[in-house]
Amino acid sequence: MSKKTDLWILTATHAVNDFYTGAVAALLPFFVLERHYDYAAAAGITLAATSLSSVAQPVFGYLSDRFRMRWLIIAGMCVAALGVSVSGLVSSSYWWTCIVIAVSGIGVAAYHPAATMEAKNTGGGSNSSMSLFSVGGNVGVALAPTAVVLTVGTFGLGATTYLAVPAVLITAVYLLRARHIVRRPTSVPATQSASGPAVALPRDDWRAFGFLTAVLAFWSIAYVATSSFISLYSIERFGITPGTASIALSVFPAAGAVGTLGGGWLADRYRRLTVIRSGYLAAAASMLLIVLAPAPAVVVVATGLLGIALFVPFAPQITLSHSYLPNRVGMASGLTLGLTLSLGGIVSPLLGSLADHTSIRTALTLVTALLAVAFALSFVLYERTGRVADLLPDAEPVAAEHT
Repeated sequence: MSKKTDLWILTATHAVNDFYTGAVAALLPFFVLERHYDYAAAAGITLAATSLSSVAQPVFGYLSDRFRMRWLIIAGMCVAALGVSVSGLVSSSYWWTCIVIAVSGIGVAAYHPAATMEAKNTGGGSNSSMSLFSVGGNVGVALAPTAVVLTVGTFGLGATTYLAVPAVLITAVYLLRARHIVRRPTSVPATQSASGPAVALPRDDWRAFGFLTAVLAFWSIAYVATSSFISLYSIERFGITPGTASIALSVFPAAGAVGTLGGGWLADRYRRLTVIRSGYLAAAASMLLIVLAPAPAVVVVATGLLGIALFVPFAPQITLSHSYLPNRVGMASGLTLGLTLSLGGIVSPLLGSLADHTSIRTALTLVTALLAVAFALSFVLYERTGRVADLLPDAEPVAAEHT
């Protein structure tokens, strides 16, 4: 089998791993209905799933860099599955529920850095391969609500054990392929190139990575704000029913998957920063269209455009982070996919408070401004291919942008 097959298998593991992130959110209504948790308690479960996961992910990134812990791909995914699958069985204690959900979140965190490093090496560092791997996560999150309804909605919370089935199946597939995958090195040592001759990797540019982290923070805020408020915005502004308002929320992740795949394809054919900047500019324009929309149908269309535009930069940003920290690819993955993206969840209550005191439209107007700031800040970034000649910000762009 080819490396392309390996990449598809990795993408499938990503879908299954992030399936358990989506499953936690989908389980909340059942916890409220069957165990009579209030909304604060339900929010506590969400916090348990995300807080430790966000902090732990950079740590697992560091460990993946230092010890080449490829086994975390399967171990992390299985721990994520274990936590979710037993969450419906610990009915005697709310705190045990929080603990097993937190364990699941740590499993999700353990998976990402090691799997992203493997996807980088398997796909040759291309943006299109990273976008394929990334979209697996989108698919997993999108499938989780249906799976939860079909199992827990039919048989009750005790049926959460059935949710472990995807992890069991993909683990079997991965292990059948593991012998071939293990024979390939996790990364090229700093003193040797892939073709053999000794060559030093360029230094890590933490300053540039810091600017990229700031841009990603604005991305996270826009993503969480849209997911949290787009349906409520349509209800508040146009007085439509929740069912009709949810159409835009359903369109958003589907459009995001299209944007993720398209962004990787475009970045392999044009300069990464051109794609990143175009994405943020289009995202700001799409959010402005939502704010100014005269009808609910326009909100749906604009939300679809926003989903595409917001996710177009996603894969190029990951490969750019790898190029800025070529000696710490796992750490770069952990920070960009974990700690940075959690900022949106932290800022979301502040946006909610602003909406309470003014309107959701005002909060989304602020998000429009933040996307414009991200667009402006992206001009501080520079292309880097990993060659010594490309270390300087004013280096001439080259055709091949793979890290």
